[in-house]
Amino acid sequence: MNKRIEKLEKLTLDGKMLVEPIKTNFDRMDLFLDSQERDVKRICEYVLNQQPLITKYSRFTGLFRFDGSVIGDVFSRAGHKNTNELIKDFYCKSIDNLSSMDWQHGTSDYRKVLSVGIVGIISDIDKSISQHSEQNKIDFLKGLKKIAETFILWIKKCAALVSEYSKSIEEPDYRKNLEKLSCALLSISENAPKNFYEAVLTIYVCLSMNPDSFGTLDRYLSDFYFNDISDGTLTREDAKAYLQELFLMVQAYTPKDGYAFTRGGQSHFCVGGRDENGRDCYNQVSQLIIESLMELDTHIPEVSLRWTNDTPREVFKYILECEKNDKNKRIAFTNDDRRIEAYTKICGLPYKEAINYTLVGCNEPALLGGMCASTSHANLAHSIEYVMHCRSKETAEAKTFEDFYEIFKDQLYKDLDKIYYYDDLYNLQRAKDINYVSCLFLNGCIENGKSITQGGVNYAISNIMFLGNVTVIDSLAIIKQFVFDEKSVTMWELIDALKNNWVGYENLKMSISKRGKFFGNDDDTSNYAAKLLYDTLFKYIKNKKTVFGYPALIGDHTGYQLHFKWFGEGTKATPDGRYNGEPLSYGISQNNGKLKNGLTALMNSISKFDTNGISSATVTNFTLDKLFVENENYFDKTVDMLETYFKNGGIQFQLNYMSQEELLAAKATPEKYKNLKVRVTGYSDYFTNLNEAIQDSIIKRYEER
Repeated sequence: MNKRIEKLEKLTLDGKMLVEPIKTNFDRMDLFLDSQERDVKRICEYVLNQQPLITKYSRFTGLFRFDGSVIGDVFSRAGHKNTNELIKDFYCKSIDNLSSMDWQHGTSDYRKVLSVGIVGIISDIDKSISQHSEQNKIDFLKGLKKIAETFILWIKKCAALVSEYSKSIEEPDYRKNLEKLSCALLSISENAPKNFYEAVLTIYVCLSMNPDSFGTLDRYLSDFYFNDISDGTLTREDAKAYLQELFLMVQAYTPKDGYAFTRGGQSHFCVGGRDENGRDCYNQVSQLIIESLMELDTHIPEVSLRWTNDTPREVFKYILECEKNDKNKRIAFTNDDRRIEAYTKICGLPYKEAINYTLVGCNEPALLGGMCASTSHANLAHSIEYVMHCRSKETAEAKTFEDFYEIFKDQLYKDLDKIYYYDDLYNLQRAKDINYVSCLFLNGCIENGKSITQGGVNYAISNIMFLGNVTVIDSLAIIKQFVFDEKSVTMWELIDALKNNWVGYENLKMSISKRGKFFGNDDDTSNYAAKLLYDTLFKYIKNKKTVFGYPALIGDHTGYQLHFKWFGEGTKATPDGRYNGEPLSYGISQNNGKLKNGLTALMNSISKFDTNGISSATVTNFTLDKLFVENENYFDKTVDMLETYFKNGGIQFQLNYMSQEELLAAKATPEKYKNLKVRVTGYSDYFTNLNEAIQDSIIKRYEER
């Protein structure tokens, strides 16, 4: 890391690179304008009233933030009045303890803007206007054009301010850098970027309009990098510094005093994966991106390696080495082949679109220039609770496990109908807001003349996050084992135990705890229950479409919020041994002493349960002893084990390695463990920053090793 970046890093981590919004006063006569005309006019005035943050260390500038006074970017939802009303009443507030509205992530189509520039996007808007006859679409597109033209004026304003500022800088190197920045800003305001520096600058500036994921950054930048390296106009060290300044900007965008400053899920992108010719495309730029990020002591962004069957072992090992040495826990891993197969076979996406997915947020997939099509979490355990507590007479009359499962499936499908109905309601409420600024860089909004909030993007995947998946699997396995296979308890006895919250049935609960065949132990009963559940889910969603026609897969993470705890508080006792109100499971992992056959067994179970690949936004936490990463011989075996896990069909993993004693001590004396970072569900954070419920779930996870 060079000295310039060291200075910027310190400013960033001190919270001094945060771009503060400039309050804009609007003409009261705007009230008499058509709402669409008024919105566009005020967006343009707001943008041009902002001020870029410039330091003498800067090679980039042009970022600004929306304050909610106008309709801003789609990620923050700033100024989206109907969406914010929805958030007020339903964000993290469940309906029927079944569905809860949450956030959405996405990524801009940087491939397009790097190819044609902002001026090329204006040309696309003009072309689309000429092809549409519906007035509402024409009005939307004309609004987009005005905002794009304003964005160009903003970039030119930045260029002028940088030029003026450079005259006050005495150090010749810094002054020269600023002069180059001013020229580059003028260039990208009128043309597509011509080199690596201008390409990264374009991404930097455009992130204001959708401050979320970079997408597949190595793919967008490779041609620029190799061309400049070849003709001698770029050095590897300069390229690294440009990338690092880009990453610092994403960290700086999040206020230091906010809870998300230390959470990598604010911006999540990918490297590697297959290209349109089916080749693994991890290359020198991918390597440089990882290296650049690892030199920074930041929390945001985080990155996932898209592993393929053709990923060289030395690449996989290198990324794992980076992960084990990264105290800020910014790296995760995903199985590219499994994901692409699901996106093409289940979702019906063209291969050329499927390969351009990225992971965003806490592990959701987003396609090129698109967003996640769902916006909710759901309680899958509600179905098992309902059949045991509310349909108990019918359940008790089941003669076979197959009979019981038909009752459960009937309830599951009824619950799923409600869950997807509520998700559609959330999206329909969001559709009342028309987004402009993000739609400039989202795939399909210009061509379709439609806001992303109204289904404007061409390709998206719905990934409702289900909580309690393993709770359900374990409950099904226990019912099969104890009631039908062993016949050691009748269904009525089990139902009565649950209705009494296990009071008077302590021996049964203890027997279940000791002898139960729980998920993750690679036994036939729990493997069968897991596969049965996910096959049932697959049959439900394989032809499922959202209100805007997007296909569906499922996820299982809890994100930043405590959905697993909140849903659990409203869920009565379940056959897996849960008491009334205890948290549900999240992710595809195990805790509470249920993992008895070790990590390899857990990996085998995970590799077998979802043969259809519907778990597109799954999170799998593997907890390893420090010995497995600190000892080189053991580390080599760990690499082999994780590679085998992917080859056997595992979809995702992220790693933690510290002792349970260390975690307990951190909970008891947090002031002594302020720097202890852990992976949670698709993101990382300081252990002492986490809610107690999350802390307890991580500690229990460590019991499983």
